[in-house]
Amino acid sequence: MTEDENVRTQGVCKIAAGPAYLDVARRLKRFISEENLRIGDSLPTERTLSKQFEVSRHSLREALRVLQEQGILAPQQGSGNYIASTDIDLLDDHLRRETASDEAARNREIFEFRALLEPQIAAWAATRANRREIDALEALVEQQATETDPRTLKLLDDAFHLGLARASQNHVVMGVIRSINAVVGQVRSETYQGPQRHNISLQGHREILDGLKASDPHAVRRAMSRHIAQIRGFVMDDE
Repeated sequence: MTEDENVRTQGVCKIAAGPAYLDVARRLKRFISEENLRIGDSLPTERTLSKQFEVSRHSLREALRVLQEQGILAPQQGSGNYIASTDIDLLDDHLRRETASDEAARNREIFEFRALLEPQIAAWAATRANRREIDALEALVEQQATETDPRTLKLLDDAFHLGLARASQNHVVMGVIRSINAVVGQVRSETYQGPQRHNISLQGHREILDGLKASDPHAVRRAMSRHIAQIRGFVMDDE
């Protein structure tokens, strides 16, 4: 069974547009490291990688696009992908070192960051998202509405916010969001994925999605600001 077939038959399957290709992207990073590839070296062909990783060409291409957006790969028409950087994880390491060690202080810092950046990302997405990106976000919200597994709910939350960043069509934003995702994930942990948090998160995502469908950046910005404030209130009240 290929990875894509496995994804379709298990609990987290419906979010294949998120975690499936992100997992392939992580495997590609490991491959680059293990093969000791340097800047300017070329990756094997898509056909070779797809066969080696046992994934579909679609998932592989999405994963390659992730690494291109992160600045790790540079595509060259007619000749594939080349290594453009090998130190993309420096920002991730810096963020982990600089984030407060105290949980309450760390959560406050995370929410301050989110309140500053994510409403604008959502507003950009409202005017730049294509039909496919909106449909993918809607599918995530639909699954979130019926999901009960805390781990899957966390993955759905991650995928929704990453999907908004992608829909902003800003590669810098994509790189930053992906780099800080491990830090933001502290407040999307399974600890906080109870029924009340689930309902608050679902309602917020629905309001953001409604604004995206209406291509209304002001409504989406307000919805995201309200969403972050509500989640902050829930998480910080528990500490």
